[in-house]
Amino acid sequence: MKAIIVTSQITFVPENYDRFVLKMAEHPHVLGLIVLKNRDPLFLLKATYLILSGAAPRLGFQVFKNYLSSFTNKRTNGYKKNQKKIWFLDTINSSEAIKIVEEEKVDLIVNARTRYIYKKSILNIPRYGCINIHHGLLPNQRGLMCDFWAHLEGEKFGFSIHKMTSKIDDGDILKVIEVKSSKNNYLESLLVASQQEAHICGELLHE
Repeated sequence: MKAIIVTSQITFVPENYDRFVLKMAEHPHVLGLIVLKNRDPLFLLKATYLILSGAAPRLGFQVFKNYLSSFTNKRTNGYKKNQKKIWFLDTINSSEAIKIVEEEKVDLIVNARTRYIYKKSILNIPRYGCINIHHGLLPNQRGLMCDFWAHLEGEKFGFSIHKMTSKIDDGDILKVIEVKSSKNNYLESLLVASQQEAHICGELLHE
């Protein structure tokens, strides 16, 4: 089994999702990491709005921190330390991404914290297809930021792993994991979830 993890350069998760990303670098079946470049000043505008509007000031400050941390080489160093490959691409649907997956003979792609819709040209290459870590409890919690709204409204909180199709949050559901959340701290809940995601995803790669 040869798997590639695909994530975003900047996420909304504390520590920029590095607890998941760097933990997966240690997995024997993980070949490497594709980082999709999404560093854009628009993130700073979103963060400023979240802070000044009072909608989610903690989340806004976290986005600022993640934006700044994306300038470091933490992920690159982590994957090199584990003798794994790392690529920085503009989109997962590019000819460059397709070439990497084909030449490396990738069996599985794991999509983690990206907002890209995968096209069939990339979905159909890996032997076992592509799976997505969705941050909500499928089939009921779908769409962007559904974990945020679940937390805000006091609903069950967690993540799901499902096979990917060219439709959003579609495909066979493989795992649905409820995470014990901090009712008063959404960011702390995300941090706990990211650790569990690495554990569950690691188990799936061994199956």
